[in-house]
Amino acid sequence: MFGNIKPFVTGCKTLVLLMVMSFTLSWADVPPPPVNQNVGIPDSVFNNLTRENCWYCHIPSRLTTAEKDALGWTFTVPTMQPGVITDRHHARVGRIIEDGTQAPSGVVGQPYECFSCHFITEEATGNVVAKNFEDCLNCHTQMDGQASVHHLTAPAQALDCQHCHGARIDNPGDGHYIPTGRVPTLATPRTSAGHGAHGEGACTFCHNEGVEVVSQLPVQTNAVNHHSTGIGQPGVSALDCTVCHDQTGSDWAIRRCENCHGINSLHNIQADSNGDGVLSVGGEDPYYGHIGNSPTDCNGCHGGYIAASFPATFSGPVIPELIDMSDFRVAAGSETTITVTGQALTNEVYSANGPVVLPSHVVLTDADGVETLLTPSVISESSLEVTIPADLLPGNYYLRAVKGTNASNPMNLTVVPKVSITSINVTGDVVTVDGSGFGGHMDAANSGTSVTVADAECAVQSWTDTHIVASCSTAQCGPLTVNSVYGNATGNIACNAGTQTNGTRRSRVLRR
Repeated sequence: MFGNIKPFVTGCKTLVLLMVMSFTLSWADVPPPPVNQNVGIPDSVFNNLTRENCWYCHIPSRLTTAEKDALGWTFTVPTMQPGVITDRHHARVGRIIEDGTQAPSGVVGQPYECFSCHFITEEATGNVVAKNFEDCLNCHTQMDGQASVHHLTAPAQALDCQHCHGARIDNPGDGHYIPTGRVPTLATPRTSAGHGAHGEGACTFCHNEGVEVVSQLPVQTNAVNHHSTGIGQPGVSALDCTVCHDQTGSDWAIRRCENCHGINSLHNIQADSNGDGVLSVGGEDPYYGHIGNSPTDCNGCHGGYIAASFPATFSGPVIPELIDMSDFRVAAGSETTITVTGQALTNEVYSANGPVVLPSHVVLTDADGVETLLTPSVISESSLEVTIPADLLPGNYYLRAVKGTNASNPMNLTVVPKVSITSINVTGDVVTVDGSGFGGHMDAANSGTSVTVADAECAVQSWTDTHIVASCSTAQCGPLTVNSVYGNATGNIACNAGTQTNGTRRSRVLRR
C-alpha cells in the first residue's frame, strides 16, 4: 500500500493538520464507516515501509530543501519530531546494547559507540565516511508483507501495547475487567453485523474500510489492520494467534477483543468535536469518539440492544493524546519551559455537584524506568506548558500526559549534555581539552565531530565525553572549537607561552 510515499504522506499530512487545527467544520452528518480519523493512529496498514515512509514522522532535520525535492515531497514538511531521532540515538552512546537490538556493528552486552550503528565506506576520494544516516530500516527491520516494524519492538512482543498507544488500549493479561462468556451483550458490541438498522451495535459500524471523507486517508478493514501488525503470526514472533482469537475458525471471539479493548478503555476515548476548548463527556458531536453524543455514539456500539440516551456508564477521565511539542531537545543544567499540544488534556464530567474538570499532569520516564512527576503551569483541552527541571540527567525520556490512571501516548524528549570547555593545555603540537558534553567522536569525513584551532582541523588522538587529546600541527594561538553531536563550545589559546595555571605548566592557556 505504501510503496509510493505520496499517497501515504499526503493522507498523514492531512491527518496531522486535522489534529492540530481548530475544528471549524461540523462532521456530525458524515456517517461512518470509516469513522473520522481524529483520535490516535489512523486505521491503516504500516508494513512494507520504505525509508521515505519512516521519514514522514521521524524526519531528520539535516534534510535540505533540495533533498526533499529529490524525494518528490511537494507538501509542507511536518514539524512533529525534527531532529529528535538523531538526538535520541546519540544519547545511547555509552549505554549497554541490549539483547535483540539490531545494532549493525555493535556487540550485545557492550556499550554503544558511534560505529555500532554507522557504516564505514571508502569513497572515491579515499576519505572514510560515516554512513547509515538515511535509512531507518538498516537497523529497524520489518517482515516484508507481514509485520509492521513498530510491532516487532520489545514492548510490542511483550504485549505492552500501552507503551506506544497509551490507555486507549489495554494490555493483554494486565488484569483489567473482562465479562465472562463469549456472546455479545449490552456491555459488549459485536465485531461485525450489528443489529441496528444501519449496522449499529458492531465495531464495523464505525471501523471499516473506505476513504475517510475529510482527510481522504485510505482506511482498511479491522481484520487487515490487526493482521498487518504481525502480532501472533507464526514465524514472525514468539506470540501466537490466541493473543486475539479464542480458537481457529471461531465465529467471533469477542472476549479476546476485550483483551486489548476493555470496557474501561473503550469508554474513555473522545475528542473535542468543535474545537471550543471544552471536552464534555456526552456532549460532543457523534463520531469523534465513543462517549460524545448520546444516543448516537452509544447506539453505535450498543444499537439493537438498548435505546441509549445517557453517557457511557464507565466514562470519566478521557484518555489524553499528545500530538506535538515545541522542543524535543533540552540542555541539561537549566530549566526549560516547553509547550505540549494534543487533545483531551482536560475534560469535563458531570457529578452530583455539577461539572468537574479533570486535568492532566506530566510524567517523564527515563531509560531505566524512573519517573519524574511534573505539574503543568498552564493547561487547556488542547495544550499545556510544563517546565523541564534543570537537574535532569542527560539521556532519553518518554514524556506522557496522565489523567487519573490514564496515560497518553509518549513523546520523545532528549536531555542533551551542555557542551563546555573548562581548560585547554598545549604542549608542542598536542592540545588537551577538558570539559563536558563532548559525546562520542567518529574519525570520518563530515561526521560533525572535530576539534579546530583558528579554523584548522586537528587530528584527534583520543576523545571521551570529558577529555580530548588532539594533534594540531598547524595550530596557532586563537580560538579553539570543539564540535560535538550535541553542539559546540569555543575557548581560546592565548599567545603568552609559559604561563602557569593551577600549578600546571601550559604553553598556552585558556582565557574565558
